[in-house]
Amino acid sequence: MNRCKTGVLILLMSITSAITARTGDPEPLSGEVRMINGRPMITVNGEPCYPMIHALTDVPSGRWSWEELPQHNIRNFCQSGVRLFQLDLPMDSIWTAPGVIDISVARKQIAGVLEVCPQAGVIFRLHVRPPQWWLHEHPEEWVVYADTGYYEEQKYGLLRIIEHDNNPVRRVSMASRKWRSEVTEVFEEFLDQLSQTPEGNALVGIQVANGVYGEWHNWGFYDNEPDVSAPMEEAFRKWARDKYGTEAALRKAWNDPEAGFDSITAPGMEERSTDGIFRDPASQRRVIDYYECMHQTVADNIIHFTRVLKAGWPRPIIAGTFYGYYFSVFGRAAAGGHLQLQRILAADSIDYLSGPQAYGPESIKLGDPYRSRSLIASVRLHNKLWLDEMDVEPRIPLTKSGNYELHVQESVADIRRNAAFSYTKGMGLWFYDFNISGVDLDGYTHLTSGSQGNWDHPVVMRQIEQMQKLFRERSLHRPYESGADVLFVYDTESYYYTASLKGTDPVSSALVDYNTLAAFRSGVVFDPVHLDDLPQVDLSRYKVVVFGNTYLMNESERRFIRQKVARDGRQLVWFYAPGFIDESSGGTGVEWMEELTGFKLERRPDEEAPSIRLASDPDNPYQAGPGTVSPVFRVTDPDAEPIGSFVSSGEVAVARKAFPDHTAWFVSLPSRELEPLNGILRAAGAHVFGEPDAFFYCGGGILVMHTLTGGPRDVTLRSGKVIHLDLPEGPATILLDSESGEVLLNRWSPETKRVYTRY
Repeated sequence: MNRCKTGVLILLMSITSAITARTGDPEPLSGEVRMINGRPMITVNGEPCYPMIHALTDVPSGRWSWEELPQHNIRNFCQSGVRLFQLDLPMDSIWTAPGVIDISVARKQIAGVLEVCPQAGVIFRLHVRPPQWWLHEHPEEWVVYADTGYYEEQKYGLLRIIEHDNNPVRRVSMASRKWRSEVTEVFEEFLDQLSQTPEGNALVGIQVANGVYGEWHNWGFYDNEPDVSAPMEEAFRKWARDKYGTEAALRKAWNDPEAGFDSITAPGMEERSTDGIFRDPASQRRVIDYYECMHQTVADNIIHFTRVLKAGWPRPIIAGTFYGYYFSVFGRAAAGGHLQLQRILAADSIDYLSGPQAYGPESIKLGDPYRSRSLIASVRLHNKLWLDEMDVEPRIPLTKSGNYELHVQESVADIRRNAAFSYTKGMGLWFYDFNISGVDLDGYTHLTSGSQGNWDHPVVMRQIEQMQKLFRERSLHRPYESGADVLFVYDTESYYYTASLKGTDPVSSALVDYNTLAAFRSGVVFDPVHLDDLPQVDLSRYKVVVFGNTYLMNESERRFIRQKVARDGRQLVWFYAPGFIDESSGGTGVEWMEELTGFKLERRPDEEAPSIRLASDPDNPYQAGPGTVSPVFRVTDPDAEPIGSFVSSGEVAVARKAFPDHTAWFVSLPSRELEPLNGILRAAGAHVFGEPDAFFYCGGGILVMHTLTGGPRDVTLRSGKVIHLDLPEGPATILLDSESGEVLLNRWSPETKRVYTRY
């Protein structure tokens, strides 16, 4: 029996299938993630399926599958070939009172899907935060914010599960042992009871959720500093004992002769501040340790609950989580990001990671490069699946008045761009349906109350149907291979050592978010990977390796880069302060940077918002961002070719140096603009697929071009073959076979007669 014959994460059965929601119990389904043709794929009862999913929201009017509007949208996706659906399930709906466990809502959620899509499988987004009644009974378990008191939540109306999460609200501390223990008991009983029901047969996965919006961010992290509660301090004491063993070792590491395990407290706001970009490991190790402890606590909770799931379900079941956000975390990586990526990737109990697409900089509007939040190449290297949450829907037209056909064209360009990105990276996605759309003044759908789903347009649904068929066919019959020849290398643990208070680090955002934006706009294709995974990468495919915030390194990592990366004519691009912190000794210094990069460097005087002038564009100097940057380094190497200089002093700020087996570039400060990275990538020989006003994704045999303006376009394949496209004016996303240049998805529905019908 082929369960994926037409679709997406498909549990598609023949007419004679045992799944008959109305006439009999669903056949028990099992779900797994396996590597197939070099990419992680979901399998259902052993059959591989392309991971394209429909997800309901937690918003009232759209969250319960048995209600009219959600059923309408589930039916739409089912008719388009989608067979896997994600549904929110709060702990409040299960653990309704002390000693009371009620699985009726969970059963109704599954039954509501099966009513309109009998072949479906369900993934719950299960919120493991305690119910409100429990929270009110246990104020000693609440998070305590380091910089503020509690925000008073709205007490009236029909609220979302996650209504006020990103405010400093009363929530359970991530370090609460009482919460974890008691919710675990409820979770185990829930799994046992649900597994014995007919509806439980259709459950193929659970995504455990907690923290801000269920995404495992610390409560209130966007504006506020995390947790100084009693549970967090207790966790910090235990963590320090496990790390240091003796108080003598603790006192030496913390440079504090009075330090003792029993008296450890969480650092306050003054202690968390920094003088410049970096924390001094010699004097601020306690703060560094606190942040690391906090992030490990969050990661360990995720691992714990996924292990409970795996042990408590009678069949193979998929365990997922929101985690791995790296890009677009608002400069708040230390306060509430996901810095224990390697810990999560190493966990056998976790099958997939997920997250909303990047919100910025410039990643949502047409003409912007849609992109994932994670170091997605590392996720794939660890045989995990990444699922993009598409929660920024296309602004689809509701009437045929005005520029209706143009608006349809825009919607198609939008949804193709987003879904194709996930495919080319070897991953999957879900379409998040807020189910609360209405009409704004321009005649588009808009997030107000209404009667339509966020993807509810015949042309959009037809695109979803076509893409899932194309992506499934290619993923099952072609070995996955990335089309990138540029590799970006990043680190998570470096964030423990950098300024964490809001607005105090202008460099890291430019390095992480704006550098990748510049790379997209340069017309190249790149892969982002974690520094720890660099030894697992097939480096032969990459002409250029760009090092981002790799401030923290040890001797082993430096040696590997010198011996294995800096060779074979490869071009290495070093930004800001690579290797400035020696992990082994805890020391900092320019000598580590010189050993790593091969450049002679010196620290220069601090300067308010230093500017750099490039020789190629002397009239347009750039800055990393507002504020004083400290430290900053200059190139003093007589063998290096100057490329750019500090405006205030004329000292060399950007340089290139040729070595016998590779070429290296050093950039003292990153930019928030296209240059200098664009010029470096091109001079280094990275393949440029096309220009202007276009960007590209490539992988799995498909090359994707997105452009805001359309018109005549030349696309240069990796083979050197040039493909000419005569596109209509306006936004367009074109999918090509990456080897032949053949245009894919070139048949459109009747509603799009004038919208580049040839393509």
